[in-house]
Amino acid sequence: MESFLDDYQKLRFLVSLSAFLVVGILGVSGWWRSDSPVVNLVVLGLIALHAAWCRFRHVRAPRTMLVIDTTLMGASLVTINEFPTVMTGVIAFLALIVVLFSEGPWMVGLFAYLTALYATAFLSGSGASVESAGSMVASLTSVAAVVAVMIRVRGWLGRLDADRSQMIGTVSHELRNNLTGVLGLTDIVANTADLQPAEARELIALAHQQAVDANEIVEDLLTASRLEAAALTISAGRVDINAEVATVARRFNGAGNEIELALADDLAAAWADPLRVRQAIRNLVSNAIRYGGPVVSITTSQTGDAIQISVLDNGDGVPKEDEASIFLPYRRSTTGRRDPSSIGLGLWICRHLAQAMGGHLVYERRDGSTEFALTVPVARPDQNPTREPASAAHIPVPLILSH
Repeated sequence: MESFLDDYQKLRFLVSLSAFLVVGILGVSGWWRSDSPVVNLVVLGLIALHAAWCRFRHVRAPRTMLVIDTTLMGASLVTINEFPTVMTGVIAFLALIVVLFSEGPWMVGLFAYLTALYATAFLSGSGASVESAGSMVASLTSVAAVVAVMIRVRGWLGRLDADRSQMIGTVSHELRNNLTGVLGLTDIVANTADLQPAEARELIALAHQQAVDANEIVEDLLTASRLEAAALTISAGRVDINAEVATVARRFNGAGNEIELALADDLAAAWADPLRVRQAIRNLVSNAIRYGGPVVSITTSQTGDAIQISVLDNGDGVPKEDEASIFLPYRRSTTGRRDPSSIGLGLWICRHLAQAMGGHLVYERRDGSTEFALTVPVARPDQNPTREPASAAHIPVPLILSH
């Protein structure tokens, strides 16, 4: 909202100044339809001067701006009270500005003030009658509906901004922890004269794992950025899914976990991006370790032209209230065990990577296990074994708010 306030102040100055010039020209030319354009010129001139003063002095005062604009524009409604449609448009615009830049008692007070000004202008033009009162109430009801929607949108944007801020804090904390670990371990290796070779190798291996963890965080953030910009590139080729699963399992087993594998024999080659397949499987396993039960397993199978990679755990599963939002970005479980190191992008990234490779990702709770099933297409015999850009190199991403 802060950056939008700055943009609005610029727009406020330019629009009011331009309107001032237009009204002045129309008044001098005799084209102004009301008795005198003086009131409108004063209103527009004062708004332009206040906006210019705020820009020149770098003042950011939304409350003062709202009071000035509401008062002046409300007063100018009297001069155009023969145009109810224009009046309703002005009141709707002012109401939206009030929603954007105020809250709590200030918002309620400004709405009441705005409504009183509108009612005065409307009734002075149409006269106090049942018909005019009904028209005014109908107009105010339409404006109220727009305002209610805008309040919901503002709340949604606020939650999104809070989720993003929390994600940035979590990412910064995790990267700092990993970098601190790398620096500390390598410092020991570099400055300990009597360190045994076996001890040095162990410390270097630990530092390497810390660097891998940091790299994975950065890779997920880059992927999320490319998804939001609809600029993700998929380089497809023939992929041995069992080999990719085994690679990811070794990575987690080396970090103190034990991933059970049940890999299908004679599995056909998949047509996918091996880098993105590993990234998706890694995020699914990481999600199971963070939120699932102690036993995590990966199975592979083939049905027709699709290969399925299932990541299962024996935990309690996703709470019912979270099932509808687990594939949305910056969302984490609202109940149960939560990992503060999670940035809430893993499942969202996995689903979009699956879709970009021509597959999909689904969640299912069955037989006491939580299962995330990732599918990718089987490579056809006529597909070139060398890697090439897939047709889904750029995919649109909806701006909606993962587990």
